[in-house]
Amino acid sequence: MKLVFSITSLWVILYLHQKSCYGAVNIIEPEMYIQKLVKRFVEMLEIRYLSNDLPIDDYVAPINISSYGIAVVGNVSFHSAFVARIGSIKVNLQQISNVLLSTEMQINTNVFWEQVGVVLDFQAELEGYRGPGTLMVTYKQFRLPLKTSRTFATGQLSGSLLFESISNQNEIEIVGHPNDVHVQMIARAIITDIYFRRYMIASFERWNFQNVLSAAMQEIPYPEICYNC
Repeated sequence: MKLVFSITSLWVILYLHQKSCYGAVNIIEPEMYIQKLVKRFVEMLEIRYLSNDLPIDDYVAPINISSYGIAVVGNVSFHSAFVARIGSIKVNLQQISNVLLSTEMQINTNVFWEQVGVVLDFQAELEGYRGPGTLMVTYKQFRLPLKTSRTFATGQLSGSLLFESISNQNEIEIVGHPNDVHVQMIARAIITDIYFRRYMIASFERWNFQNVLSAAMQEIPYPEICYNC
């Protein structure tokens, strides 16, 4: 399937505050830095189309689910999966943390991907039923901690942005085709059974944005320190 990636909007929740303490050592405008860094990171992801950045491995998941007289038992082979849509990427700068150590400075926060749509083709091998289908699984929110640092002695920049968790399981929406009882039960298993969907989440945990983040950090100047403000 052709990859269709769409970030429809980048929302940045910017929390500004006035420092009333003078004579302290502070990082200058860390909120503005994070805002610019995430904006540039998103632009780079869109340019790359994420074909190599968000892979989802093929996998086979055993299924054993029953409800109101319907039982679905067997295996579901998922393949050709891809991220089709990210509705928005948000940064809540109220959660930003600034750290000044003896050797380096750090600026860290959380990045949230919202309305993440994943398309999966599958082949069901069930007791009394065999057939293909397609699911569009939409997660309400992904959480990705963003960490950045600069070493004082060398000026070297480093950072990381890794998938950490999804939102509550009840905030997953699934549309299946064909819309028959077996596809509906497979969709139900994804929503209700953490074990059944853990192979997909394992792919999310292997996503690596290091090259894109490093390139963005090279373009956006790291904040300076004010030694008397």
